Amino acid sequence: MFSDSNKILAIELLEAIKFFNLQGWSPATSTNYSVRTKNSSEYIISRSGVDKSKFSLDDLIMINPNGEVLVPFNRPGIKSSAETEIHTHLYQKYPEVNCVLHTHSVLGTVLSYVHAKDKELKFEGFEIQKGLEGNITHDLISRLPIVPNSQVMSDIIKDMDQHLTEKPSIHGFLIAGHGLYTWGKDLATAKRHIETYEFLFNCFHTMRKL
Repeated sequence: MFSDSNKILAIELLEAIKFFNLQGWSPATSTNYSVRTKNSSEYIISRSGVDKSKFSLDDLIMINPNGEVLVPFNRPGIKSSAETEIHTHLYQKYPEVNCVLHTHSVLGTVLSYVHAKDKELKFEGFEIQKGLEGNITHDLISRLPIVPNSQVMSDIIKDMDQHLTEKPSIHGFLIAGHGLYTWGKDLATAKRHIETYEFLFNCFHTMRKL
């Protein structure tokens, strides 16, 4: 159902989803992922309620900026994630962003819960920080904001936007007790950000055990 160029994007997104699932970063039917198509007002996004270990190309759909599922993907029972509004908000806020990814790793979830009152995690001195777009040295502080969880997406977006005035130094955010959102100019960049943050989560946790 995808055009040639969109099918390539969809396949690349599917491969990333499978990779995240193998890492244990998408338990049950959680998490959501999207890419912007060449038509800047259309997005390919993971549909809701599907076990990511069984995810297939048929589980990717297309939506517009209002989160409406486009023809021919708008079959009965097909819907995008309840968090779709976060994706579309980021795309509209940042025209240069072409991919938004959201994972639920154990460490990301626990750290976001334990440090919710701190409102952020700070990473400093790690070489892996150069995996975040624009970083050319380890000798800096990388901030990852933590916002309160809510079932009302506009609340999360409002809290998120308070931190995004520091772009490009902010590359993502954690929702407390929930998981990680990050983005990039393309899928490869956003995927690299996920892997970078997950490595940093492990470093952060390991240092506090030693």
